[in-house]
Amino acid sequence: MKNAVTIILTSTVNVNMNKSHIFQKSVDSRLETYMKSILQWLTKTNFNIVLVENSGYTFEELNNEKEVFKDRFEVFTFKEDQLEEAKYLKNNDSKGASELFAIDYAFEKSKLVHSTNFIIKITCRYFIPELEEYLSKYDLNDYDCLTQNDGLRCEMVGSHYNNFKFIFNTSTLNQYGNYTYHIEWIWKMRTSLCDNILVCKEFKIERTQRGGLEEIFDTI
Repeated sequence: MKNAVTIILTSTVNVNMNKSHIFQKSVDSRLETYMKSILQWLTKTNFNIVLVENSGYTFEELNNEKEVFKDRFEVFTFKEDQLEEAKYLKNNDSKGASELFAIDYAFEKSKLVHSTNFIIKITCRYFIPELEEYLSKYDLNDYDCLTQNDGLRCEMVGSHYNNFKFIFNTSTLNQYGNYTYHIEWIWKMRTSLCDNILVCKEFKIERTQRGGLEEIFDTI
């Protein structure tokens, strides 16, 4: 089967100040960063793109793109604090726990993900120019999951469709049943339990401000 990949882009325009590790707080700067990345994913790749936003921002700026790319672009927006099924996150200051919920929310709402064999979550602020060409060299049906080169970072992680509910399970308990704050540790644990893991090379990206820390990334 030919690779059919859906990218889930996770975003939060209006930050929840009760969450830990928030550096970029400005709505305008966050939106500018997101928009630049989203437009590149749409115009410079052929991936299915599912954009999920968890603070109620509807991306009206993308109304034209929603029509032009309607066959491979979906946008899902919700307010975490208004969803009954997200009430368990109310006093949880982990951004990772909220991201897991958002990824699962997008999976349940999307039509695109169910016509693909591989799903890759990427933090919305980052665009990876080489990713499509790189993945074309592999038959993704041979892999259970995908990780970025540095397994202790969490900007990108992927799963074969059949393993989605394991890799992206909304629980933040580790293999010993203990709560784990850092989502990168959860994903490292889950992916390490898979038999066939595609560990990607280190990709060069445009210098991009992180959302949580005063740090700029130029690789993923």
